[in-house]
Amino acid sequence: MRLSSFSGQVNQNFTEGAVESTPALEQGLKNGMEAVAGKLPGQSVSGEVLLRNGSDILISMGKNQLLQAKLEGNMSAQPGQLLTFQIKHNSSSKIVLSPLFENTSQDPNVSKALMAAGLPENSVTAGMVRAMMQEGLSINRQSLYQMNRMINANPQTDIQTLVQMQRLSLPITPENIVQFEAYKNYQHQLGESLSDIAEAFTQTFQEITGSGNMEEGLGFYKEVLGILAGEMEDGAAEGTVKEAIQGQENGQAQQIQQTQKDAAKLGAALEETAKDASTKDVPVKNGAEQVMPKAMPELPPEETTELARQLRQAGFPRNLTNAVLSGQISSRKLLGEVEKMLSDENIPDREAVYKLLEGKEFKHLLKNEMTRQWMLTPEEVAQEGSVDKLYERLNSQLNRLNQVLSQTGKENTPLAKSISNTTSNIDFMNQMNQMFTYVQLPLKMQGKNANGELFVYTNKKSLAKKEGSVSALLHLDMEHLGSVDVHVTLNNQKVSTKFYLKDDSILDFIAQNIDKLNKRLESRGYSATAEFINREEDTNVMEEILKQDKNISMLSGYSFDARA
Repeated sequence: MRLSSFSGQVNQNFTEGAVESTPALEQGLKNGMEAVAGKLPGQSVSGEVLLRNGSDILISMGKNQLLQAKLEGNMSAQPGQLLTFQIKHNSSSKIVLSPLFENTSQDPNVSKALMAAGLPENSVTAGMVRAMMQEGLSINRQSLYQMNRMINANPQTDIQTLVQMQRLSLPITPENIVQFEAYKNYQHQLGESLSDIAEAFTQTFQEITGSGNMEEGLGFYKEVLGILAGEMEDGAAEGTVKEAIQGQENGQAQQIQQTQKDAAKLGAALEETAKDASTKDVPVKNGAEQVMPKAMPELPPEETTELARQLRQAGFPRNLTNAVLSGQISSRKLLGEVEKMLSDENIPDREAVYKLLEGKEFKHLLKNEMTRQWMLTPEEVAQEGSVDKLYERLNSQLNRLNQVLSQTGKENTPLAKSISNTTSNIDFMNQMNQMFTYVQLPLKMQGKNANGELFVYTNKKSLAKKEGSVSALLHLDMEHLGSVDVHVTLNNQKVSTKFYLKDDSILDFIAQNIDKLNKRLESRGYSATAEFINREEDTNVMEEILKQDKNISMLSGYSFDARA
């Protein structure tokens, strides 16, 4: 898109950093802002320079995408040049770009590769070749044609995203593109998606019953409660995770699984240490965050009393309401009893049952049970096979919820969209695990949920020989510590850790209390050394994955299959 195509639309007031407001320009600028909205500082954009006045620059990124920005650096950027810029600052009100060093000498390989492949040279194809070279991909004729077809098939997708997905051997589908960019932009946390499902469930029930169709609403609730209250035998779920491990190097699988356990224990001990300081006079038991009890009452006393009253009015027997009041029944069991009543054609008082399901107490109980089933305590993460079972349960229950929504004609509700996003996230995570050992850990802590991610830097040869060390990145978003990155190196029973936190006071606190942490680790049979580093930005695990060897080959070892 050359400057000539905008010659009649660009006003002279660009010299003051503004572009004349016309429908075509407004749409182009809007498209440009949307294209870079999710990009982080350090990422790059490519385009053709349209206008330059001092530090103000207007570039075309192709496909009616214009970007108006401030330019750092002294490099000349003339209209008509195809350049690649690094994003230095990105917000809704200001974008700052810096020309990359690669622009100081136009790489003749870009032009030669495009000429040899018979492809035109423009901002899109030149950016494609540069991205492929940066990612270590071949730029022969066949590779360029294949990548060019992918770009043409996905015109709204960032070129770098497509090239990186190709390098990682990830299938390029609309769902995977959304998830890949969400992971890169730190908008991928599984725990938040699961919370969205719990919130959206109530909204969908209200939509069904809002039109006066109480019977359909009760039927919907019956199906959902049946899914949550259903039994899952411990030995029944033999998923792909276990099958993937069988027949492979036992040393590798065991070491990675052990690292997962150790990382979970480390995270629990870290949070407990911080919690000790923030609640000085509150005793902490069991060496970790207190687990939400599995038996009633899981509600405040006043809500428990009101729930028991509503159950009694709805026709439930007194021994059940007494069990609720005395804490002798689990929430899963109680949901099962409600599901049984909804399955009975002769419900004693449908209006009272409806009021029970609409009450905040029952909704609170239902959300707590969803949280209990869909998240893990630190202690549970440390148990062998617990993460596999969580994803087996998630996959089974979300698929069944999807079926219920389809049967009731609610495929376009917020609940359906939340479930779709979550299942796509899990599917994408499974595809990544064909190459990398990575898993999200939705954590259930006392009073507040947390998010964790574990990425193991795998040395295949050493692991296969049961030699050397295993290194992992544990990223945690904790209530008392905030965002924490812990680089852990495990060599036999020796644990070396580097703590990266934003807050100097928290770093000092950890350093002052490291003896407590060491004692907790020693009680589990480890010796530990630690370093403490202040770092302003969060670690993006996807960026860590992308930093790995450009010529990574498939792991022959442990592969976590979240779809199992």
